[in-house]
Amino acid sequence: MAATGNSASYTTVSTLADLYKKTNTDVMVALKRKTEEYDWFDDFPDEQITPSGNENRIVLDVSYQHTSAMIPDGGYEGQTTTVAPQHGTFTFVQMNQRYSFTTLAKAFGDKARAGQIQNQVLYSSIKAVESIAFSVGLQTYGFSTGTVAVVSTTQGASATQVIPLKNAFGSTLIAGGTTIQNTYLSYLFRGTPEIALIRAGVIVEFGNVTAAPSASSGVGYIDVTFNSSITPTVGDLIVFANAVTDATLTGTDQNRWPVGLLDQLTSASVHGLATTTAANWAAGYTNTSGGRMSYATQEAMANGIWNNGGAKMNRVIYSQGVRRDIISGERAARRYDSSEFDWDGEITTNGLKYMTSVLAPPGMFIGYNNMASAKKVLSDKPDYEGGPQIFSLDKVQDKAAVAASYDFIYARVCNNRAGLGYASALTEQ
Repeated sequence: MAATGNSASYTTVSTLADLYKKTNTDVMVALKRKTEEYDWFDDFPDEQITPSGNENRIVLDVSYQHTSAMIPDGGYEGQTTTVAPQHGTFTFVQMNQRYSFTTLAKAFGDKARAGQIQNQVLYSSIKAVESIAFSVGLQTYGFSTGTVAVVSTTQGASATQVIPLKNAFGSTLIAGGTTIQNTYLSYLFRGTPEIALIRAGVIVEFGNVTAAPSASSGVGYIDVTFNSSITPTVGDLIVFANAVTDATLTGTDQNRWPVGLLDQLTSASVHGLATTTAANWAAGYTNTSGGRMSYATQEAMANGIWNNGGAKMNRVIYSQGVRRDIISGERAARRYDSSEFDWDGEITTNGLKYMTSVLAPPGMFIGYNNMASAKKVLSDKPDYEGGPQIFSLDKVQDKAAVAASYDFIYARVCNNRAGLGYASALTEQ
């Protein structure tokens, strides 16, 4: 019998792919969700005050009493004076985070959980807490003004802008210009938030960060699409504006942050009390000379905090680059009795807790006593895996959808500015 001439064929998996299920792994976390400062928040003691919706005052013994009188036998006695305390005020800040889901998504979560890799509502709540934690992290260092960065050079008119950045949080201590500082400036805008430009206290325009760092210009820049054509101008303040609907200053973060560490360390006035009124209401130690951080500088900082604030320095926050440079210097000076080199060197000082984070300002070494600042929280601090039960649910009017909302309300209070100190412009590796 003659051959048919047909070639041999074999049925592949792809040919019958519809016989197979589409399968997935669990949701794998491929980025850093946690913010260290969110945990450090718990280290601050609770402020002893009954919270008020009117005025919260902090009474400060911040002026020295003058010396006593040395008198002759039968002479006039000393003056009957007592130096008066000063006071400042603080307010609570309200951070709001929301997510939404449809009633269909809820039905799938309730009745068809096996068809989900992870419950949609749970995933949304976890990402919401991630946002709250990062916001708290930023506010750990910033100013009550809410400034995130400043426009460094004037641009041309356009709705689509590549914004050059300087002065993280509005501070010249993190001015930008180096790769490390430029990287830090761009990182502050992770997650492509909504922002607003403010000039002389007036809104210039709202916009959305589309890339941080800039896709074309790299670190030190962010790409922004504004609602209209504008001319970003040197000195314009950049603030977050993640609220909905409100197109005025009240829809931005301006003047809605708590006092952060840079505020406490460098501002002319904290809690409404100025150093011109109370000269001792200032950081206990300041060193802007730069160079490599040394034990002598740390000791000088501890001395300044003790001598001026009467507090023992027991906490340190330093940037990762400063930490690496300290380790490098320590390695250069170290002697070894054998050929074995131990890479696991830890920086330790008795009584000091060292902390570092990607958000710690570059080139800075901040020392303080953990009682120098305090917090007051009017809502529960949500856990990273706290789940949707902490969120309040609100049915969307006329829509088959639900909005979930959480308000984190707290105050950060500086009780002793002299109980803090810093060194800046330090060498990084």
